[in-house]
Amino acid sequence: MRQAPGLASDAGALALQALAEQEPLVAGRYRVQLLVNQTPLEAREVDIRNNDGQGLQPCLTGELLRDLGLREQALEAPLPSDDRCLDLAALVPHAYADFDPSNLRLSVSIPQIALHRQPSDTISESRWDAGINAAFINYQASTQHYQSRNGQNRSSYDLYLNSGINIAGWRLRSNQALRDNINGQTDWSRSDTYAQRDIPGLRANLTLGETFTGSEVFRSVPFIGAQVASDLDMHSDTEQQYAPVIRGVAQTRAKLEVLHDGYPIYSTYVAPGPYAIDDLSVGAGHGELEVILTEADGQVRRFTQPYSSLANLLREGVWRYSATVGRYNGAEDLERPVFWQATLARGGLWNSTLYGGAFVSDYYHAGALGVARDFAGLGALSLDATQARTDLGGLAGQVQGHSFAVRYGKSFQTGTNLRFAGYRYSTEGYRDFDEAVKDRNQSAHYLGNRRSRLEASIYQNFGKSSVSLTLSQDDYWNRSGLRRNYQVQYNTRWGDLGINLFASQALSERGANSRLFGLSLSLPLNFGQRHNTTFDLQHQDGRNSQRASLNGGLMNNRLGYQVSLSHDEQQRNSGALSLAYQGANASYGIGYTEGADYRSASLNTSGALLAHSGGLVLGPYLSETSALVHVPDAAGITLENAPASQANEGGYLLAPNLRPYRLNPLVLRTDDLPPEFIIDNAVQRVAPRRGAIVKATFPSRQVMRLVLTLQLPDGRALPFGTQLMDAQGQAVAVVGQVGQALVATEHHGEQRLQARWLDQGTRECQVMLTPGNITPVNGYRIQTLTCHPREAGTTSDASTNQEAAS
Repeated sequence: MRQAPGLASDAGALALQALAEQEPLVAGRYRVQLLVNQTPLEAREVDIRNNDGQGLQPCLTGELLRDLGLREQALEAPLPSDDRCLDLAALVPHAYADFDPSNLRLSVSIPQIALHRQPSDTISESRWDAGINAAFINYQASTQHYQSRNGQNRSSYDLYLNSGINIAGWRLRSNQALRDNINGQTDWSRSDTYAQRDIPGLRANLTLGETFTGSEVFRSVPFIGAQVASDLDMHSDTEQQYAPVIRGVAQTRAKLEVLHDGYPIYSTYVAPGPYAIDDLSVGAGHGELEVILTEADGQVRRFTQPYSSLANLLREGVWRYSATVGRYNGAEDLERPVFWQATLARGGLWNSTLYGGAFVSDYYHAGALGVARDFAGLGALSLDATQARTDLGGLAGQVQGHSFAVRYGKSFQTGTNLRFAGYRYSTEGYRDFDEAVKDRNQSAHYLGNRRSRLEASIYQNFGKSSVSLTLSQDDYWNRSGLRRNYQVQYNTRWGDLGINLFASQALSERGANSRLFGLSLSLPLNFGQRHNTTFDLQHQDGRNSQRASLNGGLMNNRLGYQVSLSHDEQQRNSGALSLAYQGANASYGIGYTEGADYRSASLNTSGALLAHSGGLVLGPYLSETSALVHVPDAAGITLENAPASQANEGGYLLAPNLRPYRLNPLVLRTDDLPPEFIIDNAVQRVAPRRGAIVKATFPSRQVMRLVLTLQLPDGRALPFGTQLMDAQGQAVAVVGQVGQALVATEHHGEQRLQARWLDQGTRECQVMLTPGNITPVNGYRIQTLTCHPREAGTTSDASTNQEAAS
């Protein structure tokens, strides 16, 4: 590197050497990123101490080692509970800790045998965050006006509210709807109004109020009362998802690897003797596991273990249960009998799950028992039987019957995924509880007791094409006809042209079957931004129609549009235009449609409002579990994982769609921040409880950015690599080429910077400046300053020695 004339040619190299030898930070307490055996954990504060002869070293306390998963049973003595620093290598042979001060990263290596065996995504209960006290409302509002050529006018209004209050660990929730009915009158309805809190010790939730029972064993019914139900989200992802247990015998200390359809997913070492691998994470669905066992002498054994899964299959040792007592709470004005229900399921041996339950009311009694099992290459199968006895009263008297169900799922080597197939047959005397209530009260909406139900979901992927089918079909006792719903789709691409063939059948408003067949062609258009044009051909209930449309996004996709023209076989034409705008605090939509004999216009909006101790915050949406992010003085800042929400003037914004009982990253977008605004840590991870609104504050500070060109009294630039230090001796900058340095300071008043570099010894000078008096240009304050030698009497020993030598 070149130096100014008169300076030693190696002055820059000497300065860089001095920088390399200096500690990048001083001893203190820092928030560091933790890694255990290369697996990242949540960042936490750790004491960093300066050990003589070893430089900066982390203080590994007993509490920290417990949090890292060290198994105390593997130690000769329990870990202490005080704050003393421990020698990890002395506690566990072959263990070590490596601290990287430049990146604030602490990497710990501990032999697997000395660690608790727990999934990497397990979060300790002590770190589950119940969140803050707050109240919120999600809203959806719309209005539509219809006008026909014959003068008929009709307007409608809808308002949907999802509201809640979080206080002292309780979650109060309620849904309300304000709608126009068919008579033009306004109806106000309420549903799902309840209070809920989690019970971590039971891995469950307690719910009081209006809600629904689960549907794992019996059909779901609405009720008002109390319920305790297990919450599988409190388990790790590994425990939630079914996976087979791999068993075998090792001859030596062997390496065991597991491949899922050819991809490595698991590796560990097993001791000589029998082993059982019960912590695999293979995801939902089906596949084939290849197990590779490499013995210490190099001998390799391979075997395969196919597996299949269903929704009611649980991992071995995992429980799912519920207990409910309450009163039936259907939407119709029917009697509301008191009932209680209990269900229980447990994953057991031989890749099977047992489940069952009981349902008791004044005139209804039912019991169910079932088993599900993974038959490996043959697929997953479940069988259950339910017996019910109902007192219908009057002439019908008491009836009883049975219901039998079979479910099956499998993935085939051809790429066909039979996601779910089920069939349930019920004898004539069988009633579900909901059917029993409606039958006993002669409800107008009662279609009869179901005789059978068939449902299936199939997906086949090949190349650029795919075929999918979903089907459900019901028939009833003493009633002709079927209720059948299906959807079939075939998707493929020919170059840029997308082709979609589809057929469906559903119930129309009049209760008849409505069939739809169609072909859709789509082609992307590139002019500035991405746009698509689509042409549709449809045949519905004997009528043909065609539609051409253009859609796309503008303003960085915040504004979406769609324009379409339609034509049918009655020679009727219509056109439609719609716009959708995603704002910082809400979304808005407008639409207009005009046909030969009518016109229609609509408006809609949706958003969320949160009230907390710091005020009100608006946002586009709040989910069941969310975060309130606070970045002081950072209006307009957004998150990487919630770009639609922007911080208000107080620096608050909403982050929805968090997973409960998991670490969720919150990452700020800092690219557009002004130069004088600093956020030291733009990433946080939070672990909310279900329904919580956790608060994450990102400390920020305002600084002045100074671009200083530093010169010696004779006009020469300070050498490359010169260190600048403040009055407290802390390094604040390093001089670059032509004597320039970028300095950040929070002080407006006069201050002194000391410059130090190596040039046949240590040289020093000082600069006096007043940052507040320098005019900013595009966020930076630019000035050229002269660095003067230190005044007599204040010169350091090194400077004095250098001057004496001169």
